[in-house]
Amino acid sequence: MKRSILGLMYLIQGMRKAGIDVDPKLQSIGLRADALDPSSIIHPGLEWDVLKVIGQDVAPEKGLFIGQHYALAGYGPLLMLLVSSENIRTALKQGIRYQALTHLTGVLSLKYKAQKVALCYAPEDLNSKLGLLRAQCEISGTYKFIQDLYKMMGLSIPRMHIELPFAQPENQQALDIYQEYYGAELQFAAESAEFWFDDAVLDVQIPSADKMTFNLYESKCIAELERLKGDESVPALVQRVQDYLELQEGGMPSMAETAQALQIPERTLRHQLQQVQSSYKQIREQLIKDKALRLMEYKEYSIEMIAELLGYSEPAAFNHAFKRWFGHSPRQYFK
Repeated sequence: MKRSILGLMYLIQGMRKAGIDVDPKLQSIGLRADALDPSSIIHPGLEWDVLKVIGQDVAPEKGLFIGQHYALAGYGPLLMLLVSSENIRTALKQGIRYQALTHLTGVLSLKYKAQKVALCYAPEDLNSKLGLLRAQCEISGTYKFIQDLYKMMGLSIPRMHIELPFAQPENQQALDIYQEYYGAELQFAAESAEFWFDDAVLDVQIPSADKMTFNLYESKCIAELERLKGDESVPALVQRVQDYLELQEGGMPSMAETAQALQIPERTLRHQLQQVQSSYKQIREQLIKDKALRLMEYKEYSIEMIAELLGYSEPAAFNHAFKRWFGHSPRQYFK
């Protein structure tokens, strides 16, 4: 299953704000952070390849600061589903059910004991430096998400006892930084990240609860999960090229840049695509067509804006291409 690009975008944004010069690393694989399409999805393998580039030489502990810059913006249907839930219990269960729509790569769950409940998060990888970096980012970002969500719902943030799946820092100054962010009751060396609070919190009613809104956004979340599943019949190499190009907003990278990002020689990429009856040009054009229809269906953008988002210098060029693809102009399609 693919993932929302949200996690990668938050990681890049957090690295920037944590003082890490990430943009030259992105440029080395033909990506620009400001040109990433927030509506796009990404294969976990490609996301990991990008992480290997931008996370090189970044200490895992930096993830504590990077995750603090994650935000609610971008969660769309899932955010609306959570804030329209009846109570905190329902919101937690929906967050777990639709965690594939979040920045998380591991597994969310609930744990109960002695009138306490914990939202638990098991990171995907705690054995490599890159895995630890991502885990630190995701856990720090989850704590920030919980706080921001409570504020958005107009509720007081409950007192939490937090356990982390990391070794306790030997340096007192580093320990103080963790405790300043997570609280003095912090514990280390846990099996997973665990956010513990009184189970009475589960029955707290959410002021913005609305059944009609909840049902509407639940259907949108289900549809988004279906989109993440993708088409398993597409050849793996074609899928990798599609995934890389779908990240882009505006002008598409060249075939040479795409080959570099995928770590495949350009001639090899061209030859291997030919073997599966495809080409870079075909993949690129099909992707632009799909994005054009998706943007048209939103009915929130003018034709001029859609042309710009798709990388056309002039609306006339987009109009000509659209008519060639679908047999009528964008304005006729709007009608």
